[in-house]
Amino acid sequence: MRTVLPALIAAVSVATTSNAAAPPPTPSAAEAYAFAKHLAQEGPRPAGSGAERRAHQEVAKRFRAASLRVGVERFTVPGKGSSRDVIGIRDTPARCLVIAMAHADTVPPAPGADDNASGVGTLVALAPALAEGAVPKCDVWLVATGSEERPYTKQPDHLGAKALVQRLRRTNRLQEVRLALSLDEVGRGTRFELRSPVARPRAKTETAILTAARAAHVDVTWLRDSATGNSDHREFALAGAPAAKLGVPDEPLRHTARDTADRLQRGAFARVLRVVWPLLREVS
Repeated sequence: MRTVLPALIAAVSVATTSNAAAPPPTPSAAEAYAFAKHLAQEGPRPAGSGAERRAHQEVAKRFRAASLRVGVERFTVPGKGSSRDVIGIRDTPARCLVIAMAHADTVPPAPGADDNASGVGTLVALAPALAEGAVPKCDVWLVATGSEERPYTKQPDHLGAKALVQRLRRTNRLQEVRLALSLDEVGRGTRFELRSPVARPRAKTETAILTAARAAHVDVTWLRDSATGNSDHREFALAGAPAAKLGVPDEPLRHTARDTADRLQRGAFARVLRVVWPLLREVS
């Protein structure tokens, strides 16, 4: 006992010191890239289809494996069937909410690698770090939305984001939203555009994102949306919530069969994660 006990105490001390010195978790660009590539290789995911449903099921599985609480918001796609939003939730004691969202659907015949398996892959990579890391300043929702693509649904609104806004209204949480950020086409290139339908950058929305980008040494430029916007952030902005979209400056193969997995670039995922990860933890 005299020789074993000191050894045990030393082992516990070493383990405690090791745990205390462990670096905080960070999202994996490799995981984001791999999931986006897999999703695109499965083919088109039109709104209301079985392929869209399977993509959402895979996201939900990843969220649960990361120990996030998972919610599902179901809604109808007129003439197409039903769809859903899959929500990975990190709860906090705070009375505020930060949302990062990316649509899982595509416009056939596009397999939608950049548009928008790239955004969904980014959410999947964020999930483990969000679940394991320090408590963020606000509740955080990672949302894989459904039925965003209006050219396919023929609807005036992005239906998944619209359903998400309705959920927030129903639960009296819309006024708690501090940021709703759409990640749409983030899988290529070395620079991004930040878009929102406001006259000038706001301190706690666009300026906060641009500041995070500068700190991460990532080239991000803000531009005012044409009209009311063309991604999931539109529905939040119309509802009066602070919202914006982060994406590549241009995607020439959007909605075409050539938007394939081989076009994705791992470095782009590393860059977007360096911008978004601090925002999820620090916006309040």
